[in-house]
Amino acid sequence: MKKTPPKTQKKNPNLHLLWPTPILVKKFGQHQKVNKELMEIFSTHRNKLEKTKKPMFVSEDNIWALYKDEPALQKLVKFIMDGVFEIASEVNAPYWKNVKDLNIEITGLWFQMTNEHKFQETHVHGNCSWSGVYYVNAANADKTKDDVKSGDMPNGVTRFYGPNMEASAGGHGEFGNMYLQDTHFDSYPEDGKLVVFPPHLKHMPFPYAGEEDRVIVSFHAQIHNPNGFKYDYSFS
Repeated sequence: MKKTPPKTQKKNPNLHLLWPTPILVKKFGQHQKVNKELMEIFSTHRNKLEKTKKPMFVSEDNIWALYKDEPALQKLVKFIMDGVFEIASEVNAPYWKNVKDLNIEITGLWFQMTNEHKFQETHVHGNCSWSGVYYVNAANADKTKDDVKSGDMPNGVTRFYGPNMEASAGGHGEFGNMYLQDTHFDSYPEDGKLVVFPPHLKHMPFPYAGEEDRVIVSFHAQIHNPNGFKYDYSFS
């Protein structure tokens, strides 16, 4: 049976696009001053723990607890919390109708300094409702898609893999499932850029090499309310 694709994209009342994957991307207006101060904090912290500098340093996830009196980190954490609230309130709007008081808690925050092609394998995060990455020093990482040379891997780019990645495991690709072939989203490092995403989303930073270290902050966040949490379903 031959068909001609529609020329216009009108909303089809018979079609339900379910379970979208929300990702928040925004720029921190105070990043120039704050990032400079963060670099000093992180470098000092690293120097205390490393006798010999290695290509990759990953701090423990208690950086917020250790340096919560530092104005730069206070400003960053507020920006992060505002971002978490922005995305969470948008996607939870149908379920937060009668909620008045919410508490956003940063349950883990750590920084990474990377160079010499070091990277982390594909992974997910746990024990939180939102995760995120903030770019303190993008350095020589690829800033746009056009920066990636043909045949090369993106330098220091954070890649997120969609759930449809699993659907391509069978290797069957044809005209009817072209929408499944777009399996990833690349976040190109940029100083002051924040990305907030669901923690179950598979992701990895590509290997990075450059004149300066690529420096990022990662975090976990939870959101609570005084009335606790109840699932809105029953088995009846």
